[in-house]
Amino acid sequence: MNPKSILLLVTIFLFSITVSAQYTEKINTNRPGTSQGAFSVGNNVLQFEGGFGFGKQKHKLLNTKTNVFNLDYSARYGLLIEQLEIRVNGRFRADGVKQTIGANEEKIKRSNFELNTIGAKYLIYDPYKRPKKDSINYDELKSWKARHKFKWKSLIPAVSAYLGANFVSKDNPFTAPNDDPFSPKIVIMTQNNWSTSLNGDWVLVTNFIVDKITTEDPIIGWIVTSTHTINEKWAAFGEYQGQKSDFYSDNILRLGGAYLYDKDLQFDANVAFNFKDTPSVFTVSFGASYRFDWHTKDEIIEQPGLEGGVKEDEKLKEELEGKDKDNDEREFDELEEGEGIENDSLKLEKTPFINDFEDDSLRQNIEKDLDERRTAERLERERIENEKISKKEDKKFRKEEARRLKREAKEARKAEKEAIQAEKEKQKLVDDIDAELDKMEKEQGVDQELQDIDKELKELEKMEKELELGEEKKNTKQEEKIEQKEEDVDAEYEKYEKEQEKAQKLEEKRLQKEEKKRQKEEKKRKKEEAKRKKQEKKDNNTDTDLDKELKDIDL
Repeated sequence: MNPKSILLLVTIFLFSITVSAQYTEKINTNRPGTSQGAFSVGNNVLQFEGGFGFGKQKHKLLNTKTNVFNLDYSARYGLLIEQLEIRVNGRFRADGVKQTIGANEEKIKRSNFELNTIGAKYLIYDPYKRPKKDSINYDELKSWKARHKFKWKSLIPAVSAYLGANFVSKDNPFTAPNDDPFSPKIVIMTQNNWSTSLNGDWVLVTNFIVDKITTEDPIIGWIVTSTHTINEKWAAFGEYQGQKSDFYSDNILRLGGAYLYDKDLQFDANVAFNFKDTPSVFTVSFGASYRFDWHTKDEIIEQPGLEGGVKEDEKLKEELEGKDKDNDEREFDELEEGEGIENDSLKLEKTPFINDFEDDSLRQNIEKDLDERRTAERLERERIENEKISKKEDKKFRKEEARRLKREAKEARKAEKEAIQAEKEKQKLVDDIDAELDKMEKEQGVDQELQDIDKELKELEKMEKELELGEEKKNTKQEEKIEQKEEDVDAEYEKYEKEQEKAQKLEEKRLQKEEKKRQKEEKKRKKEEAKRKKQEKKDNNTDTDLDKELKDIDL
């Protein structure tokens, strides 16, 4: 069966049922939760609900931080009949996203309508419609226990259905990619109302949601909301919302309260958070609800078979039943005046169950007995209350003791970790010193090389001296020969060549000597640089050790 056929069947089912609805004297709002109650606002009633919220989201995998601003709105109107309501609602969202990629931080701003929906809600079944004429049990009215015992039929909820349509704009960052601009939404709602004299009023609302079923990313959701009326003005609520889809799944918990300013105006606030980190969600919201109440009277919905009017014999039967009803109401009024209902109040003129013909002594004895029983009950209540206080204080003491022991254990673990860390740092310092010593031993090879260079330089100087002596001797001899052979030109030329060769050799020796000296100076410079770095590192390690010792002394 395709989705269009399902929508057609649901529509036919909703509009083929007629039952009675419920109009409330005070405003009936869906806030501060996100669920829809089963009951409509009432015929010819226009109601506006809205709010705004601030929050933060952190995505662990994407490494993003998002500041969120939400603006919710909703308009509800009771149309034609009591159980039918049309509704327009949506949410505008604006985000500021910070994403860290490596050492760069990118900021992105985005805004759009997260949802826009229009639809109609119809009340299918109402268990709180007027009771049958013979449903009043006057025996129960006389018994406090019978009046306040649990009734299983109270578990039967009111049931409504909602059929609507979503409208999504193109390139919306808050919806699935390539999402359809139009898609259907179906919600089944249930609501239970429990009213007790001891615990106040409770309301339980559940929503089962099938959304965007014609798109590639359908959504299945559920919401459970519980509301408790603290007094006539204040109410508290808790809500759990779940959602499953390929685009986004989450479980969100909301807690908050509402204040009824008057019968047509309500203020509310709530906080919302989830239980995951892809992303984590935390939001604080504030809102209000106001209605324009043009409701005049409750409409009577005709039951099947009575659309053409009531027959004459049925009118006669209704008149007889009306008389019986009047008699029952008079009897009930008499019971309320104190003739048959238990009442422990002494503000009445006479004690219950005492008639005008009894004497005062009997009445006084019964009143005394009632006073004694009330005193005993009061003392028993005080004893139970004292026991509760004592248990609470004992529990608080045990809790504080557990916290103290936990804190001491945590401090002991922290001290142990610090001792282990100090030992590791000490071992690391010893390893660094050993490495430095090894490095110094390696540097000793440089000293040996410098010594070899010095030795070679000395040998070169010695050879130079020997050559100079030999040359001087040769020069002397040559001078002598020159004196002897002044007239020999060939000998003079030969002398000149030898002198040139000698000068060239002396120049080469001088250059070799200067190169050796330069190499020696370079080696010395490198050695001094290595020693200087080593000394600086040693000084830094010494300062670090002194700082640690001073820190240990301070601690």
